[in-house]
Amino acid sequence: MEVLIVIVVIGVLAAMMILSGTESVTTAQAAKILANLQTLKRAAAQWYLDNSEKVQPNGTVMLNGQAKPVQEWGDQIQLSKYISSMNDSGIKFHTTESDTNSKNQNTNLAEGYYGLCNGSNAWYVGYCFKSGEKKVRDKIRNLQSSAGVFLGTADAREDNVNNTSAAVWMRVL
Repeated sequence: MEVLIVIVVIGVLAAMMILSGTESVTTAQAAKILANLQTLKRAAAQWYLDNSEKVQPNGTVMLNGQAKPVQEWGDQIQLSKYISSMNDSGIKFHTTESDTNSKNQNTNLAEGYYGLCNGSNAWYVGYCFKSGEKKVRDKIRNLQSSAGVFLGTADAREDNVNNTSAAVWMRVL
C-alpha cells in the first residue's frame, strides 16, 4: 500500500513538472522574440542615426536617387552590420516590396520572420508568428503593454488583440 501511494505521488509530481516545463518553453520563446525585436529596434535606430540625411520626413529612405519605404531597401540597409550576432541569434530577416494598397506600406512578413518597415512617419520592427505559436502569441499579448509591443496582422501594425493576430510589432522611431 505504501509503495502504491509513493508511485501515485511521484506520478502527480511528474505531471506537474511536465505542465510547468511546457509553460517554461512558451515563456522562453516569447522572451526570445521580444529580445530579438529589441535587438532589431536598436540596430534600426543606429542605422537611422548614422544615415539620417537619407531619411525623408515621411519615413521613406532616399538611396540611389529614389525615395522608397525602408523595407524595400532591406539589402542595401544591411542591419546585420549593426548586429554582430544576427545570423547566430536565429533572427531571420525578411524584406519584400511594399504593398502600395496598404495604408502602412508593409512588409507582409512570412511566418517565423522578422522585418523592418515604415508606417505613417514611423519605423517598426515586427515578427510574424508561426502557425504553431498560439501560446507564444497569447503570452506576448499578456505582456504587450509592459513590453512596448502591440499585435497586428503580418502586414499591418494595428492594435489588433483578437485571436487572429499574426504578428507582433515594436515602434523604432
